[in-house]
Amino acid sequence: MSKHSCLAACLHVGLANILEQIVETLRENTEVSFLFLKPVSKKEAPDYLNIVKHPMDLSTIRDKVRRMEYKDREDFRHDVWQIAYNAHIYNDGRNPGIPPLADQLLELCDYLMHEYAHSLDEAEAGIGEA
Repeated sequence: MSKHSCLAACLHVGLANILEQIVETLRENTEVSFLFLKPVSKKEAPDYLNIVKHPMDLSTIRDKVRRMEYKDREDFRHDVWQIAYNAHIYNDGRNPGIPPLADQLLELCDYLMHEYAHSLDEAEAGIGEA
């Protein structure tokens, strides 16, 4: 492995470590996250995949973090946004208590990303340079 590719890999690990801290904090905040921890099952919602075209949940996000699939915080945030979007398109008018929880999850994600902004800036800048 060249020095250059090693540097890029190390910086990706740095980004993944920060994103893992954020996703774990989201998962641990169970008053907000309990409905979004795992994929929606056919048993829970038989028609879910007819309505939701891009299912997303926190365990899938955690797996993507661990596989270092996120190149930057926006990719990560988009997946958390996808959880909220899906909650709205499936539950609005059906389960009105669920979308506000998804909105709170996204707000918490944004807050945590702001808290980690300096570290995220450093990790992303390094990836861009590598």
